[in-house]
Amino acid sequence: MKTPESVLKSTRQAIEQLLNEEASTFGATVPRANHLIDEKEKLDIKYYLRHRVETVRRIRATAATDALALAAMVQEDYEAARRWADYVETEMNHDRLYLADLKAHGLSETAVLGTPPMPATTVLMQLLMQRIAEFGSLPAVAYSLYVEWNSSIASRKVVERAGAALSEDHVKGARAHTGIDDKDGHYDVMVDIACSVMQARRYPMQILEGLIREIAAVFRGYFHELHLYAAPAANGDARARQAA
Repeated sequence: MKTPESVLKSTRQAIEQLLNEEASTFGATVPRANHLIDEKEKLDIKYYLRHRVETVRRIRATAATDALALAAMVQEDYEAARRWADYVETEMNHDRLYLADLKAHGLSETAVLGTPPMPATTVLMQLLMQRIAEFGSLPAVAYSLYVEWNSSIASRKVVERAGAALSEDHVKGARAHTGIDDKDGHYDVMVDIACSVMQARRYPMQILEGLIREIAAVFRGYFHELHLYAAPAANGDARARQAA
């Protein structure tokens, strides 16, 4: 079912207001919240690489929940499911882009996939599976809305910062990823699919908002974990600056 433009517009406005609120909460509560985009700081390589490894782990893990969502969406809105299937096929291949970048750092695919996921990633997968069982495909779409919006806001800055600190060979995959998202308009596609699913299920906007808030909270937890993982290196850099 085609979503009326007025509904698309109002839904987009509500989503973006919420996502901006969540971004403010992230900035106010997460240690080194802007580290990946703050050019004034020296890039913490340990932090950056672990983040890229976890990105691959999440892509692989959410392929399963995306498939569950597709099975549900076929029953909810078949035309929306076609677009979702195209999106999922593209996303499933993005692990290759980040694996290529990690290989430039000397990390093999075996090493990356042998790295246990961070606790927040496990929590994320449990949350998505539980919510898909309750609400159908919408939780997976909410996750994609969250990550695609954040990607549109920050990913290019992260790539530029990492490319300047490392080399272009270390960010070829990440740069290709941002190009694909821009070309295919993934965030816009997700807004459209979310509207279609909510119409089909007759869900109020509050359900999508609640799902996005839950997902945002898990990501705050993830970046707390990432900070703690790299904290010894960060503290060492701080001590070195003080000694100088």
